[in-house]
Amino acid sequence: MRSSELASLADVTVRTLRHYHRIGILPEPVRDPSGYRRYTIRDLVRLLRIKRLAALGIPLDKVAGLLDSEEEDHHDLLSDLEHELDAQIVRLTRQKTMLGLIRRHRTLPDVPPELARFFEAFALSGVSPAMNRIDREQSVLLAHLVGETGIEHLAGFYEHIAAPGTVEVVAELARRFDRLDADADPAVADRLVEDFTERLGTIVVEFTGRNGDTELIDKELYGLFEQYLRDALNPAQRMVAARITERLEALTGPSA
Repeated sequence: MRSSELASLADVTVRTLRHYHRIGILPEPVRDPSGYRRYTIRDLVRLLRIKRLAALGIPLDKVAGLLDSEEEDHHDLLSDLEHELDAQIVRLTRQKTMLGLIRRHRTLPDVPPELARFFEAFALSGVSPAMNRIDREQSVLLAHLVGETGIEHLAGFYEHIAAPGTVEVVAELARRFDRLDADADPAVADRLVEDFTERLGTIVVEFTGRNGDTELIDKELYGLFEQYLRDALNPAQRMVAARITERLEALTGPSA
């Protein structure tokens, strides 16, 4: 039979046959006087065996060894494959859960899904699109820095500041911070530092772990977050953010 007939019988493409020839798992038959490859029923059987092994997820570079081995015991390979599939199932299940959260809360797909349900409240705060973008980007960065072990704690922090009674305070302070120009009146900046510390300081200190406990974010990694703020904010906003950090540390003493 010709390559097109073999491919049709095995329900593969001729291109797949050529690929199998190139990688050496399906021997390439000698061409007949007319220049066509002539396959036998044994070639069909081998091709069907290749399809079966590939359908199980066995890498093609392992297939030839299985096909040509007389051994019946391939448990080690199959066990490794089973463990790999288990890991894939866990990843896919988590991915599906994350997509469900993103769709349910109608948020952007780049936002950590554990935080997605809180962004609707923040979006209504009245800050500029630029500040909304900064909030979103710093949330992405924070989620990465705290890692899987800290994301639940981070979500708890967002839950605190998105709660009724607190979210209005956050929104009002965010609007004032957003309005700070590069040459903002020092008195305006001073008042914002005082109000933030007084009204949100306890919640932020609890989140950052500046109470003698192990900090949620390693000090060196936290430097990346501070670098982001330096890049994203104007001079007045950077100054206010730095002063707020100093005031928060003063609430319980500097972190060890």
